[in-house]
Amino acid sequence: MTDEQLRRIYYPIAESRKLIREFCDATGTPVECFKIQEQAKDIFEKSGKTQFATEIIAATVNLIDRIMEENK
Repeated sequence: MTDEQLRRIYYPIAESRKLIREFCDATGTPVECFKIQEQAKDIFEKSGKTQFATEIIAATVNLIDRIMEENK
């Protein structure tokens, strides 16, 4: 496996972890939702727009959504 292939796997996981930590206290305000959407899109694009990145980012956004519901 090449370094590029490894990066495409590792990058969305590492960035998703950072996204969860950043928004663990979020309550679902429009500003927070916009930031999450923009950052998720950025992670996807920097990950090479792979199916794996799509799945990891979708799971991350769903988790953050559940966290926001709990924090309301």
